[in-house]
Amino acid sequence: MCFSNLALTKIDIIKKSIPVFKEKGYGATSISDVATACGVLKGSLYHHFSSKDELMSEVLLYLKDYFVEKVFAIAYNKEWSVEKRLERLARKSEEQFLEGPGGCFMAMIGTETVISIPKFNEIIIGFFANWKLAFVHLYSQICDERVASEQADRAIMMIEGAVLMMRIHNNPDYLTHVQENLVTEFKELKSKQPIVLK
Repeated sequence: MCFSNLALTKIDIIKKSIPVFKEKGYGATSISDVATACGVLKGSLYHHFSSKDELMSEVLLYLKDYFVEKVFAIAYNKEWSVEKRLERLARKSEEQFLEGPGGCFMAMIGTETVISIPKFNEIIIGFFANWKLAFVHLYSQICDERVASEQADRAIMMIEGAVLMMRIHNNPDYLTHVQENLVTEFKELKSKQPIVLK
């Protein structure tokens, strides 16, 4: 699809650049690659973003906000049981990580740029902090805050490890298996804990 320069918005560029960055990584992606994905000349992108760094900052903020509003918010939806919220959170996360190559965009970009472009770290750390809060919220329904925090950290580490293995072996079963295990282990943990009234 080809945009005219006037029709191209910041959000259009951000959305079209995500698959490019996800496939090639930050360092290997050029502004020309993003322009091609947007169907415009690269000069058109500079109307909205002064640099590739600025574009990536906006991409990271967009994704962080998306996950907070559309994925992590599942943990706080009281229409479902705690187990159902965990299952839905796991399923929605899995859908996002399986969409296109690359797995977890935040971990991929964070790993690649942690030393060379530290300004991205604040946004990426915020993403993971929000993800942890969602898990802590769920786990704190069945155990104390210390255990909930430990379980939240463990869940994120397991998922990110599975994403890495999925990428290395090109096999989504790693992620699916971990997500299923998280739900099973949550139910087992719940059955072993004294009832906590919230």
